Amino acid sequence: MIKRFDYDQLNASEEGVCALMPNAAEALDCYLSIAQAIAGPTDYELVLENFANRLRALIAHDHLDIVLLHPTGTQICYEARMHTSWSHTQNPAKPTAESPIRDVLRGDAPYILTDDAWTDPVFHFDGADSKPIFDANLRSRIVVPLRVQGELIGSLAISSHKKSFYSKDLVVLAQGAADLVSAYLFALERGKEAKDSAISELEATGRERTLRIGALRLTEGMERERQRLGMDLHDQTLADLARIRRRVSRVEGGSKAAMDEIAAIQDELDHCLDDVRGIVEDMKPGVLQLFGFAEAVDAHLQRCRKNMHRTMEMHVDDASNGGMDDLQDTVRTAVYRIVQEAVNNALKHAECTRLEVRIAHSGPNMTVTIDDNGTGIQDADLQSHSGIGNIKTRTDLISAQVRFERLEDPVGTRVMIMVPLTAGQVESDIT
Repeated sequence: MIKRFDYDQLNASEEGVCALMPNAAEALDCYLSIAQAIAGPTDYELVLENFANRLRALIAHDHLDIVLLHPTGTQICYEARMHTSWSHTQNPAKPTAESPIRDVLRGDAPYILTDDAWTDPVFHFDGADSKPIFDANLRSRIVVPLRVQGELIGSLAISSHKKSFYSKDLVVLAQGAADLVSAYLFALERGKEAKDSAISELEATGRERTLRIGALRLTEGMERERQRLGMDLHDQTLADLARIRRRVSRVEGGSKAAMDEIAAIQDELDHCLDDVRGIVEDMKPGVLQLFGFAEAVDAHLQRCRKNMHRTMEMHVDDASNGGMDDLQDTVRTAVYRIVQEAVNNALKHAECTRLEVRIAHSGPNMTVTIDDNGTGIQDADLQSHSGIGNIKTRTDLISAQVRFERLEDPVGTRVMIMVPLTAGQVESDIT
């Protein structure tokens, strides 16, 4: 078991104590935890909250903010743990020239490490938007850049109420966390821009067809970014973990206690490798492209079964003779994501022991039905803005319909997705 520091206790201690430097195993454990927490959500606030909570196990902090640069010379700030006027204003886009961390955002400094932001002149100059530093009592600060494929896209800032709290060693860990989250934030930003573009096009033309075109572009664009992020994790993070695993396996000698600890670390690394492989497959579902929809759904069920701590009965019935694979790739991938969400919801919340996915051709529609024998969906669940909300949004984007039904005999839940055979065909009219 990886040791975790009690940072709440540390933060409550006397002023002047320094943040602890975790060892390599703790850092690796935290980075994997971050990767798992941010993979999937498409809401900035939720992504940032998950990231801040997991990062706190690596670097103690009282405030965290992410700044993303815009090509117009402005920036948008997103904050966690505390909120200031940097993000809570009617016009969140602010000139980078007025940012107290502009040295990092312009690429003039590789990072900023300060013992006391109140008195450090780097944050205070004519026109500097540094008032939140005092309002939020931000003293010790680490600011590192966010980069994607070598391009500077923003910054990550971590702050503490204590003076002299951070060391240069923690800058390296902060940069590692920034490198891990930057690609995902970049993908979200591109998706947000695509969505804003689609909405603007709709407002200009006032036609429903424009919204559908924009929605399809958004769905396809976000899927491309998700797959690219999966490739980055596969090529970099997974390779790094595998290399560390090989190095650990070559360690010989030492006391029995040391060898037992190495064996435990090997087991933990094996588990982490499996987790990352699952994340990569979720982000770029190769089975879907190679073998088709039904096989991809079955592969997802098998991965879920492997990670469950209870006996599960799962199977897929394709009565459509592969009909889902006749739909456009964008639509087919979107339906696969909807099924993933529905399956994950059932396994996480319904306490079910049996789950069945049926695929069928029904008149002008392809239907996918997910049945479970769990506790049954409640009216309050339908108001959810997370899992069920994501399903509704994804079905709207491809002009599909979804129905949630509470089963009585036996008790359980049915989720039925109805996809028109013509879904996505409007995209072929785009010139």
